[in-house]
Amino acid sequence: MNAQVPIVRVLIADNNPDFLSALAQFVRSIPGVELVGEAIDGEDAIKKAEATYPDLIILDIIMPKKSGIEALSAIKDKFPDITVVMISINEGQSYRKLAEVYRVDKYIGKNSDDIHKELLEVIQTTQQKLAARGN
Repeated sequence: MNAQVPIVRVLIADNNPDFLSALAQFVRSIPGVELVGEAIDGEDAIKKAEATYPDLIILDIIMPKKSGIEALSAIKDKFPDITVVMISINEGQSYRKLAEVYRVDKYIGKNSDDIHKELLEVIQTTQQKLAARGN
């Protein structure tokens, strides 16, 4: 039996254009991943999540209009099955705990030496979850 690996549809949101561009380039380089949207603030992330229904969302925590935490809360309320990863330059425990309260699936510091490795692990876990669901 040759099981098909599901395509992971990813939405990314960050208000830093340089980081957003680098993250988009990284996501596009991963086999089996489709970048379905880029958002520049939390409000934009919510709208694009509703429009594209991605499998995985990578959200910055501090963004204008609506924060990543506000976007996380709205997205998880509407789409509890979407995997959401919070990324932040601020690696303090208070943000991490707040993200956990709002059902974040993973929290990664932007300064982490392993950010690419950690994102790849989340993508692989999301692929496994999709395969188990038969998507």
